[in-house]
Amino acid sequence: MTHSLIGLTLNYRDVPRTQRCVKSLLAEGVEQVLVWDNSEDNGTSAAALRQAFAHTQKVLIHESPTNLGFATGVNRALTLITEQTPNAWVLLINNDAVLLPGALVALRQALETHPHAVLAYPTIDHGGRLIGTAYYHRVLGLITTRPLPGSIPYASGCCQLIAPARYPGLLYDEDFFMYGEDTELGWRLGPERMVHVPQLLVDHEGSASSGMATDFYETRMAECHWRLTKKLAKNRIDLALLYLGRLLTLPLRALIRTLRYRSPIPLKALAKGWRLAHGQAIHAPFAAEATRSKSLSHMGTMRSGE
Repeated sequence: MTHSLIGLTLNYRDVPRTQRCVKSLLAEGVEQVLVWDNSEDNGTSAAALRQAFAHTQKVLIHESPTNLGFATGVNRALTLITEQTPNAWVLLINNDAVLLPGALVALRQALETHPHAVLAYPTIDHGGRLIGTAYYHRVLGLITTRPLPGSIPYASGCCQLIAPARYPGLLYDEDFFMYGEDTELGWRLGPERMVHVPQLLVDHEGSASSGMATDFYETRMAECHWRLTKKLAKNRIDLALLYLGRLLTLPLRALIRTLRYRSPIPLKALAKGWRLAHGQAIHAPFAAEATRSKSLSHMGTMRSGE
């Protein structure tokens, strides 16, 4: 069966990076690109994108009335694509990343030769750091580029070629707003349903989105670590073990980052993230923090390792 290849990227008030990303997708031969606009800026970003791509019918801009976050935004966009093109394969990519020559062909071949795989993913240059498969330690919450005993392999959400028909239902867990959703997906799929293409196929700017040591970034990162505790636990005893592990490592992580960035924000964010992960409302200037040029980046995040 021949599958249409559709590009997908999410935009948050970052038209220049999204333009560059979309152009790289078109250069690699995708049939169409859907830009899901999460900007929540009264249509300003969506209008600018429509003007930028007014010369082509291959680029569609869908404006979401609210910022749905990464996981929900991707899920809604995948639903929209598959309703219009049921057998399509979807190249999901961060808007601060670009495909390198030959990327689409290599990823497509990987999915074609692994009929049970839901997605294929490449090695990515994350701001000078090459990362293929990432690993998340279930108990300690450590992110590494090499497996440790008890680690979960996962594919960075920065770039994935997805075969939606091979996984009915929602791909990403919508309990995650941003960060951690690709880790949970790796846990759910297992390594046999993800195929890594070892070539360097994506150049990712990294850290363009939330900014290191900002309230938004640190709080959402802490939230996803706490949230993953519940998602990855096998039973109540296991849940207690996972909480204990994070009670040892997350404060240490926050302290190191507080010293590194000379800011108390990482330590303060640890408690805020806990409250978010456990359904408690907090008052934080997330929107203001995110507008720094948010492109849903992955460098230094759950998607590329810290």
